[in-house]
Amino acid sequence: MSDVWTLGIDIGGTKIAAALVDPSGRLHGTQTVPTMAREGRDAVLSRVVAIARAALDQAEVQPTAVGVGTGGQVDPTTGEIIFATALIPGWAGVPLRQRLQEVLGIPAWVTNDVHAMALGEAIHGAGRGVRNGLYVAVGTGIGGGWVLDGRLYTGHDGLAGSIGHVKVERDGRPCTCGGRGCVEQYASGPAIAAEYRRQRGLAEAVTGRDVVEAMHAGDHLALTVVQEAGRWLGFALASLVNAMAPDAIIVGGGVAEAGKPFLDAIRSGIAQYALPTARSTPVLKATLGPQAGLIGAGVLARQGITGNEGA
Repeated sequence: MSDVWTLGIDIGGTKIAAALVDPSGRLHGTQTVPTMAREGRDAVLSRVVAIARAALDQAEVQPTAVGVGTGGQVDPTTGEIIFATALIPGWAGVPLRQRLQEVLGIPAWVTNDVHAMALGEAIHGAGRGVRNGLYVAVGTGIGGGWVLDGRLYTGHDGLAGSIGHVKVERDGRPCTCGGRGCVEQYASGPAIAAEYRRQRGLAEAVTGRDVVEAMHAGDHLALTVVQEAGRWLGFALASLVNAMAPDAIIVGGGVAEAGKPFLDAIRSGIAQYALPTARSTPVLKATLGPQAGLIGAGVLARQGITGNEGA
């Protein structure tokens, strides 16, 4: 079944995308619609169904199954949304897999959006040839996904990969999860922006992207802040390296566009805090960019149909 085509769907807080995914991981006929999340879960679900039907109607090859990457914590068995933030109000509790199978008439698989990105990178991106890898997405938050022997490891109730909530400081900065000291508050885009504003004494809004752009333009403080964020992340990842010994770590997301200074700082943190035999764990930059989620969703569906780890 190496010729299996699938339909990939990526559901985010601002847009929903769908595309056919061929056996080589290439996307065909990509379509996007705004999520319009404020209209609520039923409206969002209707848009997901509509874009999926539109993609099927225009498909050059009819897909065998559909895979979905979505924001929120997903039950890996039922494909139901267990937990979701206010990014899509009321999204928790949606039986997404069941609904898509009912209306599309083909098998469906659903996972968290970062898990889908991890699978895409593992099979068709920077992780090709990596047997056991950890994918880290650094942007507004910090998420992650484990791909072991070519398959997602989602853990109990799909929670595995919540890297942003690895603790790096006891009683440290408050986090949106209700805890304190989570690495997300030290190395995410908003954390980088907040630290830059603090050190510059700025009151106006600055984003993580602004800081990265300033760094590329030669701003030494921006460079220092980005590197410090990388070292914090490396500190957190050192514990995961010690616990799971991945063959490589793949870093993507908007903050990863900082490039070598950020990645080198992560490597430095791992080298300083990991066990001696794990200090040289490769840290690679993701290569699929914003397509990773759609590609990974397609891979998820293909693996569900074929049982092929390297699908």
